[in-house]
Amino acid sequence: MSTAYYIGVRAQVRPTAGPTAPAMAVRALTWFLAALPVWWVLGLANLGYFLVAGILFADLLRRRGWQLPRGSAWWLLFLTWVVLSLGMLPLEAPGTLDQGVGARLIPTAFRLGEYAACTVMLLWACTTSAAELSARRLGGLLSAAFAWTVAGGVLGLVAPHFQLTSPVEAVLPRSLTSNGYVRALVHPAAAQVQQLFAGEGGVGRPAAPYPYTNTWGNALGLLIPFGCALLVQSGVRRRVRLAGGAALAAGLVAAYVSGNRGLWLALAVMTAFAVIVLMSRGNRAVIVTAAVGGPLAIVLLLATPLGAGLAERNSQAPSNGIREFTVSRAVEITRLSPVLGYGSTRAQLGSRETIAVGKSASCPNCGNMALGTNGQLWFASVGQGFVGAAFFVLFHLAVLWYYRWLRSPLGVAALTSCVGALVFMVVYDRTVATGCLEFLVIALLVKVAREEGPAA
Repeated sequence: MSTAYYIGVRAQVRPTAGPTAPAMAVRALTWFLAALPVWWVLGLANLGYFLVAGILFADLLRRRGWQLPRGSAWWLLFLTWVVLSLGMLPLEAPGTLDQGVGARLIPTAFRLGEYAACTVMLLWACTTSAAELSARRLGGLLSAAFAWTVAGGVLGLVAPHFQLTSPVEAVLPRSLTSNGYVRALVHPAAAQVQQLFAGEGGVGRPAAPYPYTNTWGNALGLLIPFGCALLVQSGVRRRVRLAGGAALAAGLVAAYVSGNRGLWLALAVMTAFAVIVLMSRGNRAVIVTAAVGGPLAIVLLLATPLGAGLAERNSQAPSNGIREFTVSRAVEITRLSPVLGYGSTRAQLGSRETIAVGKSASCPNCGNMALGTNGQLWFASVGQGFVGAAFFVLFHLAVLWYYRWLRSPLGVAALTSCVGALVFMVVYDRTVATGCLEFLVIALLVKVAREEGPAA
């Protein structure tokens, strides 16, 4: 087993500008994740990741000895492909809107900012020492983010129509807040009211403290392993374990009611992964639980309305046809530019039925669907071609491979979260929130590996 748990980018550590410099960076991340509802009310729960990344980057500039996880060469190749693909922005894809380069620059710049923010967080968290940011502390921050995600889910269920005008939204010009995407980022709303089943009215689907219900589901899936780790991690106080257990129960209820099929799939895959890993290491409690709980879970699904609800959601959702159409179109146009893609997403000309239907003032959701936004894998394919998408996937697979030997509750939780990320990239588009949370999870793998390394 190799003892190189990270890639050193530079040689040595430069003395910081003062003893408070790294402390302020750690506090910035702590204050943001530990007080996420406050930032949500202010309208900064999503844009705040950029602010925190800026503070962390300033701290990085005072350091040498930058460190990245093993396997990061694939991520650096992906970022290189992102830059190279910018030259493809003028390229028009058949059957898509001719918007011109100017209309694509702002969303492309925002996506570049998202990639930069999560990369900075990964680089900074891996570079910090255990004295500055230990694995346990980082795991605690991810657990806090899990708790706030569950709280947002509960709020979305009990008060789906709750929303307010944030201070950031109030000061932004109307020309910006009239854009649906910008408004979702700065406008606190407990849920998205959407049609889950054909022929039925709207249902409140949890979104807080994120802009969309799919982002909420993505974040919950990434963070729920850390709620589980609280139950078995040594040194955790009893009341924290009880709170973690209550949060897990509430989170699972919210996950079911939300109707997020991608989340359901990810939870199933993550559970199977964690059980297999723990059973392979001789964990008797997991072996007994799986032997007894597995059959009981199957009986519960077959004998109660829970299974019927899952089946109905999968078969009757109005979004099934839309998702199938946009994914197939994303693959279709990527085949015409497989190496570098188009630099960004493209908007379908018309709807899936006819090119005569498009967005209008009276119907802002009609037609012109963005291709590649039903999964980060498809987004990367359209934006950076099949080659760039392969780099993106290979980075995640490499990280899982290099750190597969971790045994502690935090290590297994981080590995399980990374497995969830592989599932989510097929069904959910990545946002700055989920991207940064995922990369903090990867940084946690590095920190746990440093601690477990000598013992292993």
